[in-house]
Amino acid sequence: MMFIRPSCVLLVCLGLFLGSAKPSFALENVRLAYPSMSSSVFYFMVAQKEGYFKEEGLNVEILSIRGEIAIRTALAGEVDFFTNAGSALAAAVRGVAVKIIAVVQDRPSWDLIAQPHIKSIAQLRGTTIGVMSPEGSLAVVTREILRKNGIDPAKDANLVVMGGDDVRYPALKAGAIHATLMNPTTSIKAQREGLTKLASAGEYVNYIQGGIATTTERIKQNPAKIARFMRASLKGLNFYLSKREPALKYVMEILRLKDRELATAIYDFDSKIMLREGLSREEVLQPLIEDMKKTTKVQREIKVSDIFDFSFARKAVEDLRLRGWRP
Repeated sequence: MMFIRPSCVLLVCLGLFLGSAKPSFALENVRLAYPSMSSSVFYFMVAQKEGYFKEEGLNVEILSIRGEIAIRTALAGEVDFFTNAGSALAAAVRGVAVKIIAVVQDRPSWDLIAQPHIKSIAQLRGTTIGVMSPEGSLAVVTREILRKNGIDPAKDANLVVMGGDDVRYPALKAGAIHATLMNPTTSIKAQREGLTKLASAGEYVNYIQGGIATTTERIKQNPAKIARFMRASLKGLNFYLSKREPALKYVMEILRLKDRELATAIYDFDSKIMLREGLSREEVLQPLIEDMKKTTKVQREIKVSDIFDFSFARKAVEDLRLRGWRP
């Protein structure tokens, strides 16, 4: 009679188990750039915390990079996506090979905040106003607000390029600038500290403040990766807009806030103007293109489809609907 050692049986069983096990695949790395912390970034972080990116086989690194720099790094292949849709619009109108593939805000949420002694926009004549970049969304909207109040932004005000809210807010309090547009988080803080709210940008202009943009080269090379990223992102967006209490907790965590009232004010304001499906309308977008052509002095005809490619967002919306997905 032949005897088989238990250890041999164990090794055979282990071999069979390992041979039948499904192979594990490494997550594919993705780099996402954003200019400053706002609701147009929160939903990516929600998608990350809820595991939506991992479900799509993605390991997403979220980086703070200013708009124009983000575009350069995207063109160099160092980042995959960036959220500053306004800068992407300016670049694409100039002929840079980038496209906006989703829009989550087509009405700006910024407030124009000024030093305490300034009580009207008319008082901004001859003052210094902070923006993030010469042709970025903040600068475009600032100029439009000034023009609609009879102030020539090229002659009657000095627009200086600075960083995000984390730079412009201290500069405003220190008196280095007289006014600047701020996102709801910083705006509410500023008003509590006695600074003056002069206007809400959304009352003056339509403008794409938040979205997803990438290079045309990346769209050609890796559409499947973009589709997975879009699907996970829209899951995060829908969670953020549908699950108020968990979303508030995430806002407080991301912004390191202990003030629930402040977090609630931020959420309630932003959630009203965010686009759940990442899609905007041609009648909104074409005038934005025409305005940007004037700003950049571009003469050629440009259609919405030359700048925007919503095919990934539409496909993601349809995929989630067919799956019956709910946050």
